[in-house]
Amino acid sequence: MKGLKTNRRNRSTKQKVKSTRRKRIWDLLRHIPTFMIRFLRLVAFVVFLLPAFVVFVWHYLRCDRIAAYYGDRQCYGNDETNESDNERDGTNSAPCEKIDVCDGVTNREKTQKCGDPFFSRHYLDIYGSRTPLPNKTSSGMATNKKPCVIFLTGGAWIIGYRMWGTLLGRALAPFGVLCIVPDYRNFPRVNIEGMVQDIDISVQWVLDHVEEYGGDKQKVVLVGQSAGAHIGGVVVALKVWDWLRKERSAKESSMKCEGPVMDDTHNESDVEMSPLRSTYSPQQLCGFISTSSPHNLVTMRPVLHRHGLSASVQRSIFGGLGDDQCNMEEEEDVFEKWSPFHIMLKAQMEYVKLLELDNGQISDDRKLQLKDIIPRFCVIHGTADDTVPISEAIEFISLLSKLHIPTEIKLYEGWSHTDPILEAPMCGDHTYHRDIYEMVRIWTGRKSCSYADEKKRGQSHLSEPFDEKHCKLRPICPSMLVEAARFCNPF
Repeated sequence: MKGLKTNRRNRSTKQKVKSTRRKRIWDLLRHIPTFMIRFLRLVAFVVFLLPAFVVFVWHYLRCDRIAAYYGDRQCYGNDETNESDNERDGTNSAPCEKIDVCDGVTNREKTQKCGDPFFSRHYLDIYGSRTPLPNKTSSGMATNKKPCVIFLTGGAWIIGYRMWGTLLGRALAPFGVLCIVPDYRNFPRVNIEGMVQDIDISVQWVLDHVEEYGGDKQKVVLVGQSAGAHIGGVVVALKVWDWLRKERSAKESSMKCEGPVMDDTHNESDVEMSPLRSTYSPQQLCGFISTSSPHNLVTMRPVLHRHGLSASVQRSIFGGLGDDQCNMEEEEDVFEKWSPFHIMLKAQMEYVKLLELDNGQISDDRKLQLKDIIPRFCVIHGTADDTVPISEAIEFISLLSKLHIPTEIKLYEGWSHTDPILEAPMCGDHTYHRDIYEMVRIWTGRKSCSYADEKKRGQSHLSEPFDEKHCKLRPICPSMLVEAARFCNPF
């Protein structure tokens, strides 16, 4: 009887998953006319940049790149859905498979005898693991470990793919920076919760295994662009909130002598707010560079609607019902739940509660500062970005300023939404790559990732200036074609 009940429960779960996915696909199909217009603009955009994309793909296949699997093979059978409980584990997953790509040759090294998840999105590309360091220490020996950049690609939560990080990986590798670009599942395969869990797992994997590829796990910087920056911002903000929640719980337990710390299942609202199951702390990241990110989904809703993501599609992506069954208050809660802007506000509230427990027992100069918990922030935005207005960056920077969190800001005059990762580097303008390199050089040169040790500096091997005349940074497309592509840009 138990076996029959289990089979019925499994069939019911599979039917619900299929029904949810069909609803998401239908939400997309309903808006085919809008998508067609943008698709035609996309075709024109690709045609004008075709010479560059040919070189782009060639670089992807031939450059110093290793593809590794960061997922958990035990939950691979449930890979297509984020409703499974098994999928929420797998944070310290071992690198079951490594695909070595060099000069167009692929060698698979299988460390376990298990099925090959060839079509899984839980792969990441590692650029620069075999590239020699450009400088040497005073003793004449090259430093062993490289700073690491985790780059999260965009794609409107629908068309993201790790290959979009090729130009950044190719630009940073010659200057001694390891660039890792994780893939993640897109909508309609999963909603935003599944994407956040994928990125969270990938960051945990990098911190656990980056030294196997010549990287330094104490010098990791997270970088995101567009939807990737939004997902990265959610992960960082949730990590900060979760860390504060656990600290407050531990202090309350200590004060009341009630025994062990409250676990994650103690408070139902906490579980709903914190879908992350990784074990790393936010202080392990040296910084987060957010590029062209929609920080506040509530204010971005009409903008996304104008760009082809209708209200129902947005609700489906961000975990709503995807129909007209939810009221305005429920809708706003759905978008606030996955907005870095609002999660940071909740983290601030948790921080205030933590300080109230001290009740004057700790002097002001010894109190924990919120800026000591949060990784360093840098916000980059193009002034001509129509997809994500520049007001998003200004509003988020204003919030961080109110929270007394120092933030770097870089505004690129006349740049569109995709200029940092496509048009600009294709025509030889590597301003974005140079700024990332400089931030990594500064942030990883400190002994601590915390603002508390701001004046303490460690030794960084990134002493070489970023040379835009390097042979790997030459233009790959005529500027005339790039300007024509900018005119047709659908993003």
